[in-house]
Formats: sequence, C-alpha cells, structure tokens
Amino acid sequence: MARLGRVVSKVLVNLVVAVAVVAALLPVYWLFVTSLIPWQRVMTYPPELIPREIIKFNWEWALSKIPLPLRNSLIIASSVTAISIAVGLLSGYAFARYRIGGPHLLFWILSLRFLPGIVPVVAFYIMFDKLGLLDTPFAVIIAHLIIDIPFAVWMIKSFIEEVPPDMEEAALVDGCSRIQVITKIVLPLIAPGLAVTAFFCFVWSWNEFMFALILTESRAYTMPVTIAGFRGAGIIWGAASAAALVATLPSLVLAILFRRYLVRVFTYGVLKA
Repeated sequence: MARLGRVVSKVLVNLVVAVAVVAALLPVYWLFVTSLIPWQRVMTYPPELIPREIIKFNWEWALSKIPLPLRNSLIIASSVTAISIAVGLLSGYAFARYRIGGPHLLFWILSLRFLPGIVPVVAFYIMFDKLGLLDTPFAVIIAHLIIDIPFAVWMIKSFIEEVPPDMEEAALVDGCSRIQVITKIVLPLIAPGLAVTAFFCFVWSWNEFMFALILTESRAYTMPVTIAGFRGAGIIWGAASAAALVATLPSLVLAILFRRYLVRVFTYGVLKA
C-alpha cells in the first residue's frame, strides 16, 4: 500500500511539473508561430497552433531593424552587471564585516531598489541633456546602476555573511592581506551567489523599458524600446514576435549557463551545496 502511495505521488508530481513546463513554454511557442505566419492569420479564431502557411518576411524585417538595439542592449546590460557586481562585492563585504552605517544605511540603500522609475527620470533627462549625454548608452547605464547596485549590495552582503569569519581570521594570521582574503577565501565560497546576482542584474537591465525609452531617441535604443516601436498602421505582430524571440536568447543562455548555481542558491544555500 505504501509503495502504491509513492507511485501515485510520483505520478502526480510529474504531472504537475509537465503542466507547469507546458504553461511556461506555450507563450514562447506562440511567439514562434506568430513570427512565421502572415499577419492576416494572427487574429483568426480558432488560432493556428500549427501554421498552415510559413513566410520569412517577418524575420527578414525584424532582423534588419534590431542589430543596433541588440548591440546597445548588450553593452548596457553587460556594463551594468559588471559594475554592479564589482561595487556590490566591495560594499557588501564592508557592510557584512564592518557594519558600516549601522542598521539603517543598508536599508536606505536597498530602498533605492524600490524607487519608482518615473520619480528620478525627469531629473536624469535634464541632467543628461545639460551634459550632452542624451541618446547614449552611458546615460542608460547610469540610470540602471541606481537600481541595480542596491540590489547587488544587499544580495552579496547576505552571501558574505554565510562565510564563517574564522576562515578569514585564520588567513589573516597566516599573512594574507584583506584583498587576498576576499579573492582567495570569500570569492570562491560565494561564487554561486555572485552568479545568481549577476544573472538578475543582467536580466533586469536587459528588460528595462522606461529609462531606455525616455533617455534615448534613435542611436541608443534598446531591444524593449525597439520591439514596442514595431508599429505601422497597426502592430506588426509577426516582426515583433520574431524580435522578441531574439531578445529572449541572452537571458535564456545565461539561465542555462548558471542553472547549476541557481539551483544551489535557491535550494541549499551558497555554502551548503
């Protein structure tokens, strides 16, 4: 009887997982189908889950429009991620080990993460206009750092606090400098946490829309702004779907590369895996 119960439980778990996977992949599949069919068939009912006619115009049109936005998005998201991790590591270590600012400074820094983007965007626009930085990736990078750095500091601080201080003290007694302690002791232990933090910083910057829309005009457009601008007499659904599929690739690749770290951090913790 107990064996039958385990079999039934396993079947139910697998069924739930299968339903969740299908629900997660269905929008991606629908984007793919929409990118291949003529626009006249997009709004038909019932929808064409299997396309009866395939065209390549949507992909050709989309690929002709996205090289510059794709490059801008890669530059912006990669720069924001690298800077956020570098600043977050040093600041997170200071907060974790030296309790700088007491209990309130760190919370104030984190509160910037929840700041509505519409609040500082006007000030950013005026400031960057005066500095001649509007419509440049640099302007968007600065705006994104205001949001991503607090998140990185908070996340990395929590991972560093999981590292036993005795390990660092032993290294210091052996003659290591503080920098050597960070690079040789702390960094290897929190590597999964750094990977997860970098992943979320990249994804947020890659998908951010409002700052990129307001602070750019034509030369520094990012992928979300470009996809939203696929409008003619109406929305060009096929081309927008094709561009959206391309825009999902960097995040998907990172998720695949970091999947081991994601599982370790979310299930066992950075030090228990």
